Amino acid sequence: MMSFKSFLGTQDDSISDEDAVKKYAEYKLEFKRQQLNEFFVTHKDEEWFKLKYHPEESMKRKDECKASLEKRIDVFMKFMDEKKLNGISIDGDQSDALIRLLDSVVIFLEGGTEFDLQILDQENQEKPATAEEKKDKEDKEEAASLEKKDAESKEKPMDQEKSMDTDSEKKEPASSDDKRGGRKRKLSDSGRSESEDDDDDGEEEEPPPGSEKKDIEPKESNGVAKEPEESDTATGEAEAEKEGPEASDKKDEEPEEKEDTLSEEKEEEDLTPKPRALHKTASIFLRNLAPTITKQEVEAMCKRYPGFLRAAIADPQPERRWFRRGWITFERDVKIKEICYGFSNIRLRDFELGPIVNRDLSRRIRTVNGITVDRKVVRNDIKLAAKIINNLDQKWSLWQKPQENRDADDAKACVDMGIVSNNPILNNITDYLIEEASAEEEELLGKNNDLEDGEEGEAGNKVVRDEELVRVLDKLLFYLRIVHSVDFYNQSEYPNEDEMPNRCGIMHARGIPPAGNVTVTDIEDYCASFEKKMGSFLQPRADLTEDEAGKLGMKNEEEEVEKFVQANTQELGKDKWLCPLSGKKFKGPDFVRKHIFNKHGEKVEEVKKEVQYFNNYLKDPKRPQLPENPKSGSTPRSGRDGHRAGGGGDPYQYSGMPREATNYPIYDDYRGESRGYYEPRYAQDRGSYGRSGGPRGRPDNRGGNRIQARGGGHSANMRPRMDNPYAGRPIITYRDLDAPRDYDEF
Repeated sequence: MMSFKSFLGTQDDSISDEDAVKKYAEYKLEFKRQQLNEFFVTHKDEEWFKLKYHPEESMKRKDECKASLEKRIDVFMKFMDEKKLNGISIDGDQSDALIRLLDSVVIFLEGGTEFDLQILDQENQEKPATAEEKKDKEDKEEAASLEKKDAESKEKPMDQEKSMDTDSEKKEPASSDDKRGGRKRKLSDSGRSESEDDDDDGEEEEPPPGSEKKDIEPKESNGVAKEPEESDTATGEAEAEKEGPEASDKKDEEPEEKEDTLSEEKEEEDLTPKPRALHKTASIFLRNLAPTITKQEVEAMCKRYPGFLRAAIADPQPERRWFRRGWITFERDVKIKEICYGFSNIRLRDFELGPIVNRDLSRRIRTVNGITVDRKVVRNDIKLAAKIINNLDQKWSLWQKPQENRDADDAKACVDMGIVSNNPILNNITDYLIEEASAEEEELLGKNNDLEDGEEGEAGNKVVRDEELVRVLDKLLFYLRIVHSVDFYNQSEYPNEDEMPNRCGIMHARGIPPAGNVTVTDIEDYCASFEKKMGSFLQPRADLTEDEAGKLGMKNEEEEVEKFVQANTQELGKDKWLCPLSGKKFKGPDFVRKHIFNKHGEKVEEVKKEVQYFNNYLKDPKRPQLPENPKSGSTPRSGRDGHRAGGGGDPYQYSGMPREATNYPIYDDYRGESRGYYEPRYAQDRGSYGRSGGPRGRPDNRGGNRIQARGGGHSANMRPRMDNPYAGRPIITYRDLDAPRDYDEF
C-alpha cells in the first residue's frame, strides 16, 4: 500500500487537503478489500480455513468441540458429586494433589474407570520404592567390589602354593606310582573280603524306596582297579534298570508339574485386569506442515505405526509462511524414537515434516504472585471468573435448560450482575461478592476513624487469607481449567487440548504470600493489570456489523446468484440462448433461468455457500490476513550501497538509505573517511572502523581491522575495487535537487 506522500504524487497538484485525505481513505479501503478477497481466494480450499469459516465444515467442528465440552462437564460434575474436589486448594504447596486430580480427569476422559485410578496410587508407591532400590543397588555394588578385592588378594597366595606343588610332583621318582598301585590292591582285597561276608549271610536288605543301591563291584584290569566315581555311575545305571520305567516316569513328571503350575499362574496374572496408565502418552512434534496438508493425510501416515492415538494441528502462522505445527500422540509403551526416525524419511506433498520427540512436561504446577491469596484479590477474582464462565457457557450454548428448585431471588441477583446462566456452580455467587464490615461498631468504639477497612496506614498491612472465599474461587477455577481449558492465573486458554498429547497438562497456582506488608495501591494495581490481561475473556467476541462488513465488501446472496445466472446465459443469435452448464439451447433467457434453477440447483446452492463462506471470514474481527505494510526481509549487506555479500549487482543502482546527492556522494572506497565523505548518520549502514571485519563492512581476510597502505601493492582488501571498475567513483543520480526527499522520515 502506498504512503500518503506517494499517493499525493499520483494526484493533481491543485487538490485540496480535505479531498486528498478523503481520497486516500477511499484508496486504503479499496486496497483492503482487494487484499481480503485475494487472501480468501488463496486459502479457501485449505482445510484449516474451511474449519474456521465454511458454513458446513465449521458447524461440524463446532459440534465436535461441544461434544468434548459436554464430556468434560460430566467428568467435572462426577467429581463434584463424589466430593473429590473438597480439600484441594489451588496453591503451590499442594502440587501433588493437583497433579493427581488432573491425571484422574484425563483417565476418565480417555474412557477409564475407578479401577484405573489405582495406577496413580501405584506410581506414588513406586517413587519412594525406586529411591530405596537405588540405595540397595549401590550397597550391593559396593559389597561386590569389596568381595572381588578380597578374592583377588586370596587367589595370589593360592596360585603360589599350586606352583610349588607342581614343582615338587615333577621331582618325585617314578616309584611313587608303584606305591599307589599297592595301596589300591590292598583296598580291593578288603572290598572282596567284605563282599564274601555279605554272601555268607545269604540275605540282602532292600533299600527304602527312592534311595539308590550303592554296591561296590570294582573290576580289575591289569591289576589296577577303576576309580570310585566310575563305579558309582555304573551302579546308578544298573539300579535304574532294575527299578524299571516307573521311577524314571516319576522323575520326569515332577518338573512337568512345576512348569504347568507356573504357566497357570502366568495365565491367571494375564487374565486378571490391571489398571491402565491412560494419562501417560508418548508424542512427536512436527515442525513443518504445509498449509495444504490435511489432517486426514497426517492421520493416514501415522496409522501405519502401532499405538497411534490422535493428531493435533495448530493454526498457521503468518510469520512462517502460513506453515503449521503438529503433535502426534501414541501410547506410552511404543518405541517412539524408532517412529520418529521413520517420520524423518517421509515427505508429505514434497515437504519435510521435521519430526522431534516431544518431551514430557517438566513442571506441571507453576506458581504465580502470592498476593493472589489476599481477600480483596480473591473477591475480585471470583467476580472475573464468574463472568468468564458465563461468557464461555453462552459461546458454546451450555447449560441451556433451566435449573429445578433454584431460588428466584438468587437468579434475579445474578441477572442484575450481568450473569445469565443456569450453571449450578454459579448459584449464590453474589453472596461472596459483597464486602461486609462492622463499620458502626468501629465508629462507636473509635477504631480506625480515618482508615478504611483492613488498612493500616502508609506502611500497609499483611496479606489476609479468607478460606471460605478461597474455596468458592477454587471451585470456579477448577471448572474453567477442567471444562474450558482456561488457566486462570496464566490468563490463557489451551486450544484443542483434547487433541494434544497432554489433555490436562499445565496449571498455575497461587504462590507463597509475601512476608512483608502490602499496601492498598499494590493490590489495586495488581487487580487492574490482571483484569486488563483477562480482557479477551471478559468481552465475548462480537462479529462485525452489517455496515462495517459492507464497507469491506460483504457479498449479497441474491446478487451473487443473479451474477451466476447471467454468466451461464449466453446468446447465440436471435431467439437462441445457450446454457453452458448442460449445453442445451433455449428460445429465451427466461427458459435458461428456469433450467438452471430446476436442473442445476446444486450449483446455485454452492454459490450461496460460497457467499456465506466469504461473509463469515469478513465478519471475523480476528481474521487472518496479510499485513498492510509488510516488512521486507532483512538481508545481509556488505557495504553502504546495500548489495548482498558476495553479490555482483548493478554498480549504478543504489538501494541503501536515502541521502542528499550533493552533500553526501556515494563512494565505495575505503579512503572515503579521510576524504571527508564520512557521514555519521549513516555509519551503521556503511560500516565503520572498529567493528568486526574490514573497513566499510568488508571482511578483513587477515583477521584484523588493518588497512593496507596505498604503496604496499594489491592485497586481499583491494580485490573488490580491482574487480569492480566503478568502486572508486561516485554514483551519479539524476534528480531534481530542489524536490523534497522521497523517503518518508517523518
